[in-house]
Amino acid sequence: MRMKTRMISLCAIAGLTALSLAGCSEAAVSGNSSAASGSTSTSAAAASSENAVSAGSAAVSTVATSGGSSVSGVNQIPEGTEEASAENVDFSSFKIGEIESYVVNDGGWCQATHNSILSAMNDLGIPEDNLITLESIDDTDQASVQEAAEQLVDQGCNLIIGASTGYSSYLPEIAEKNPDVIFAQWGNKVDGLVGYEIRSYEGMFLAGYACELLSQDQNTELGYSASYNEFSVRTAINAYALGAKYANADAKVKVASADSWYDIDKETQCAQSLIDSGIKYMGMEASSPAIPETCEKNGAFVVGYHNDMSSLAPNAVLVSFEWNFAPIFKSIITRTAEKTATPDDFYYWGGDCSKLSDFADFVPEDVVQKVADLKSKLESGEVQVYAGELKDNQGNVLVQEGQVMSDEDIIQQNFFVDNVETSWTVQ
Repeated sequence: MRMKTRMISLCAIAGLTALSLAGCSEAAVSGNSSAASGSTSTSAAAASSENAVSAGSAAVSTVATSGGSSVSGVNQIPEGTEEASAENVDFSSFKIGEIESYVVNDGGWCQATHNSILSAMNDLGIPEDNLITLESIDDTDQASVQEAAEQLVDQGCNLIIGASTGYSSYLPEIAEKNPDVIFAQWGNKVDGLVGYEIRSYEGMFLAGYACELLSQDQNTELGYSASYNEFSVRTAINAYALGAKYANADAKVKVASADSWYDIDKETQCAQSLIDSGIKYMGMEASSPAIPETCEKNGAFVVGYHNDMSSLAPNAVLVSFEWNFAPIFKSIITRTAEKTATPDDFYYWGGDCSKLSDFADFVPEDVVQKVADLKSKLESGEVQVYAGELKDNQGNVLVQEGQVMSDEDIIQQNFFVDNVETSWTVQ
């Protein structure tokens, strides 16, 4: 039986906020949390259960999926690093600690991360009993985070994975005190911690492209039901919008936001508000089943997020973006076991990490084939998602013609591209 400790979040989410777009707010939120922050709602507790090429008249642009441009000051690990040496390592006594902001069966972020860890362990032959998972560790509470990390150190973990960016403020202190333990942290690179992130824009670019191909004969406006104004969410929205623009230069994406990582009522209102405004196809960045189910009830369609959501609404989910950290975790585990991992390591991988599930059977074959063709162009580097000329929705030039955005700027995502309609601003 896998060892598991469940710790209750110390902070409850604030009361429901006023919502725009027929019930959804887009007030700017300055967040340092992950796409699955520990700020859970009452609904969540009850549920428990990432060169411009013309396409038509659009010119949009993905940084090469293998390596990409370097992130300054860190050791960016090339893809496939674990393959050459994993066979020579004995993992039988290798122990992993996992700190999650919510429960691992949340249907979203935490589940995607947890399943990726288990997949990597299985590939490397590590017994599941060697994983210690601490759930519902509030990423805004320093004492809780550091207590969790110290508990995992005391239980002999060789590698500790912090799955929310909110932990990044608190883990370096524990990592410095325990140099024999490797600490890995999702999100932007932090001194003293191995960093890992996925080029999620690759998958979402393809998803936006597919939605616009399906929608444009009826409506060039797509929707996006979002959680918080945070870098990973902005990445999903921008990539989705750029994919739509690749299919049709006139495509627009309207954002509705729940200002919550998990809230069934708010997410239902967001999806409904977009549908009521005439939108039939939308993307989402949320964990609950509310958005897919609302779409299905209204004859609308959605791109699932975090995991394959087709079972939640089989008549509405076109395809799902899935976080697949398994290849990255395999490399981190292998390098940690070999004692070649360093706190300067940074993983920013795309390809199989930024994956789409299979399309629903009702999606036309020609659309599926066009997406497959575009995916091949992304993989070859023929198409770049963030290539110039690229402007934000305030008219500012983000990338000059003939240039490609740096990884640093792609990761920060301190902008909304010019075909995104949102009241959110970026500081």
